Amino acid sequence: NAMIVDSTALFEQATRDIVRSAFQSSGQRCSSLRTLYVQADIEAELVQMLEGAIDTLVIGDPWRIETDIGPAIDAEAHEGITAYIDAQAAAGRVIKRMPVPASGNFVPPTLIRVNGIEDVEREVFGPVLHLAPFDGDQIDQVVDRINAKGFGLTFGLHSRIDRRVQRILDRINVGNVYVNRDQVGAVVGSQPFGGHGLSGTGPKAGGPHYLSRLFIRPRNPGEVDLPGRSVASGEIKDAIEHLASEPVPVPAERMELIRASLREGFPANMPATAAIDAGALDLPGPTGESNQLELRPKGTILCLGPDAGAILAQAVQALAAGNRVVAVSGTGLQALERLSGSGLPIRVLEGSVECHASLGALPIDAIATAAKPDDSRLELRKALAARDGPIVPLVTELNDPIAFCNERSICIDTTASGGNAALLAESDP
Repeated sequence: NAMIVDSTALFEQATRDIVRSAFQSSGQRCSSLRTLYVQADIEAELVQMLEGAIDTLVIGDPWRIETDIGPAIDAEAHEGITAYIDAQAAAGRVIKRMPVPASGNFVPPTLIRVNGIEDVEREVFGPVLHLAPFDGDQIDQVVDRINAKGFGLTFGLHSRIDRRVQRILDRINVGNVYVNRDQVGAVVGSQPFGGHGLSGTGPKAGGPHYLSRLFIRPRNPGEVDLPGRSVASGEIKDAIEHLASEPVPVPAERMELIRASLREGFPANMPATAAIDAGALDLPGPTGESNQLELRPKGTILCLGPDAGAILAQAVQALAAGNRVVAVSGTGLQALERLSGSGLPIRVLEGSVECHASLGALPIDAIATAAKPDDSRLELRKALAARDGPIVPLVTELNDPIAFCNERSICIDTTASGGNAALLAESDP
C-alpha cells in the first residue's frame, strides 16, 4: 500500500496520517502504509517532522491506555522483521529507528529510504515504512509504478489541488482510496473494504453489493452448447488484441445500444443490469468526510456460456458495465452478432474452447461461465489459480451484474484546506 504527499499538503496533517497509517497496530494491518512517496521539494522538512512524531510514540503493553505501539504477533514475526531492518541498516538505508524495550516481541518503528516501490520486494508486515522522493513533474509516473506492482488494496494521497487529486483518482488501480486522511480503519457502510489485482476480486465487505453475492440463485439449464468447432486460445488472444483499440461507449450510450440491438429479445437480467448506477454512490459518514462507492469496468471479459441464454446474459452484463468482451459459443449467435454490429466492443467466436487449461495465459480480467461444476470448470479454476499477475475471477452466477465491475471506495477529508488553492493549482501541469 502506498501514499503520495505533494508539496501542497498540510505538513502537520500529513505527518499525523502517515504515522497512523504506517505504525498504528504495529503496522500489522492489511491496509497499513508500506511505501511513502514525498515530493522532493518538501522531503527534508517532512522527514524531520516524521522523526519527531516517531519519537513521541509510546511502545509497551497494549493494555495500557498510553501505549501507541504494541508487540509483533509472535516471535517468528519479530525475528523476521527485525532481521529485515538490520539488513537495511547495514546497507545504509535506515533514516530513523526507534529504540524498543529489551524484552518482548517489540519491533522498532522504522523509516527506510528507497528509490521507489519497485525496491520493496515483499510486504514487511510490521511498523516499517519505506520513503521515496519524487519530482513534482513525475507524479503520473509514480502512480504508474504503484499500479505496476500489481497490488491494489489501499492508497493514500495528500494534496490540496483538486484537479491533481481527480487525475490521480482516475489513474490509480486500488480498491480503497483515502484523500487527505489516514488509510487504515475502513468503516462498514461508509468505506466498503476490498482490493483489486493481487489484493482481491470483490465483492467488497461492508458495502451495498455484499449480501447478494453470498447466495446462489437457482437456474434452469437451457440449450447446452454443442462442441462444434474447436476455438484455440491463440484465436481468442487475437480477438482480445483487436478489441484493445476499440472505444467503449459512455454508460447511457451502452444501454441504448444494447436495447436497440436486442429489441424485444432482452435477456432476463436486463432490468438488473440497467438498474446499476454507473455514477458514484454517496455513503454515510461524519461531518467533514466524503464517502463514495464507484463501479468501474474490470477490463476484458471472456464469456463461455454454455447455452444461448447464458452467453447472451454474460455478454450483456459485461458490456453494460463498460468492459470489452470476447464471446465463445456455438449457440445464441444471432443475438451476439447483433451486439457485435452495433458499435459495442465485442468479438464473437463460433464454437467451443479447445483447451480450458490454456485460458489462464490470456490477457483477460474475468471469465464468465454458467456451466455445471464439472471437470472443465475445475480445469478453468486451476488455470486461473496457476497464472502470474492479478487474480482473475471466475464468474459463475448467471444474473450478477456487479461481478463484472470493480468496486472502489473513495474517502476524502473535506476539512483539509488552507492557502490560496487557485494559486497552488497554477503549478499543476
